[in-house]
Amino acid sequence: MANLTDRVPDDTEIDAMTTPRGSKSTESLQHKRQIKRRLEDFLEQAQLRKAIGDDDFF
Repeated sequence: MANLTDRVPDDTEIDAMTTPRGSKSTESLQHKRQIKRRLEDFLEQAQLRKAIGDDDFF
């Protein structure tokens, strides 16, 4: 019977997986991060409005 264990990658492996290899990859990664940041800001504002009671937003 095989013994399977979960292995956590170390920092160098994580860097290798997340570092883009080309200029298009770099641009794509930056664009995705900008979109994610804008969505998080939007959701945070929506939660604040909901908490305040300004439900006209939805």
